[in-house]
Amino acid sequence: MFKTDREIAENLYIFLKDNEPSGNFEASPKEDCIEELENYLSDLNMVNETIKDIEEIADARYNYNFYATEVKPILKDLRNLAGKLEAEQNRRMVGDTGYEVKHAIYIGDKEILFAEDKNAENGMCWFVGNYTSNDILGQYADCEVSDDYLEAMQEFTDRVLTQVKVMRAINKSKLPQVFTAEQCHPNDRNQSIECKIVAIKANVFRPEYRHGDIQLVLVSGGNGAMANARGNAVFCYHLNDGKHTRFERYDVQGEVKAEYLPQWAKDKAAEIRAEKVEMPQKKPRDKDVR
Repeated sequence: MFKTDREIAENLYIFLKDNEPSGNFEASPKEDCIEELENYLSDLNMVNETIKDIEEIADARYNYNFYATEVKPILKDLRNLAGKLEAEQNRRMVGDTGYEVKHAIYIGDKEILFAEDKNAENGMCWFVGNYTSNDILGQYADCEVSDDYLEAMQEFTDRVLTQVKVMRAINKSKLPQVFTAEQCHPNDRNQSIECKIVAIKANVFRPEYRHGDIQLVLVSGGNGAMANARGNAVFCYHLNDGKHTRFERYDVQGEVKAEYLPQWAKDKAAEIRAEKVEMPQKKPRDKDVR
């Protein structure tokens, strides 16, 4: 059973009063010391520092009975508390509301969220919403709250299924299979890949995007595209939709071998080269997050 912060502070006071070498706890009133320790225990960094201090005291004594009877119980309580504080820090909230995300499924261009706020007004404890983001901004949309768990869960699962259907329709592509290393020339950092059609490694993408159409890109520039480059940024265009984006050189599987390159991809690359690559290009703001 977990102890309260007050109980841990009281036990910690007794331990430190008897074992802390500086004697700081001898001169101050007991209640003041316990209150100060209790305040420390609300801060994860302070809890971790206290754990280190106690471990140093135990190492200096090098006595198994002392460790087993006095040190170990204190460390157990502090580590449990540290775990609780870390979990609290890592809680994902819906914006600045009191709703804590309990389930999140990212599929396609949306993340579907299911969240709970036990203290919500009028019992509207359950939240369902869509979330989209890039490296700079995040946005919530189509948010609903409910006092009925099953109703909210039904809405959540319905939205997930809708996204699955959307992705199934998109994934009826010309190239359902992924490009592998065998179908590409090695990604040799000594060679330039500028203006080349390359395949991005399939595992760079989320599962619903792992198929050949998405992998194929036309490289348009970036430090990482050059031979013997110091940088990694590779700017490119998706051949399936013309989207201008960015990957890293280590994301590249390699230049696709000619015998594996479909005609539609060659045609699209020629079109992009004529319309865009020869013109000055702005760097895409974000790395591809698909």
